[in-house]
Amino acid sequence: MGLVFLLVLLVTAAVFPGTIEFDGLAPVFWALLLLAPYSAIAMSITVPTRRLVCASLPPLTHRCPAGAAFGWLSAFLVGLMLLEWMPGVHAHSVLPAVVVATVGLLLEPLAQQLGGSKTKG
Repeated sequence: MGLVFLLVLLVTAAVFPGTIEFDGLAPVFWALLLLAPYSAIAMSITVPTRRLVCASLPPLTHRCPAGAAFGWLSAFLVGLMLLEWMPGVHAHSVLPAVVVATVGLLLEPLAQQLGGSKTKG
């Protein structure tokens, strides 16, 4: 998933050249190194909040309807942290973080289907 995240970030930077600048290849290695800690930080914020929201909603279904929104928010926060705190990256817009979060939300059903097919086999 981390490589998909980086690929979407790089494609976004290529499509919207004025939004982000990279100083060589070093930011790619920094992103791979920092992706896990930034994900842990984002999840430490979104997971408890999602649980509180889902617990306060009446139990209509087996899934919380706010789950997708908190998944998007978590991916957005990771993208934002990568853009702001990663050495060698100069971001002029938060558009790459929005695109990465949105593509991640759209690819989630595919990832769940691929993960489910591996456990069945």
